[in-house]
Amino acid sequence: MKNKLNSLALFASKIDRQRIQVFFVVLSLAMLVLGVGAPDDGGYSSR
Repeated sequence: MKNKLNSLALFASKIDRQRIQVFFVVLSLAMLVLGVGAPDDGGYSSR
């Protein structure tokens, strides 16, 4: 268990801030393209 925690800490220390920022930029652009959270236009009209 201690060895797994050490390997996880080593992996986390290799990730730098710039890679995290790039990841979030790509993720936000993908969500924008897919329209996640966009209101759905139901096409309701008065009769």
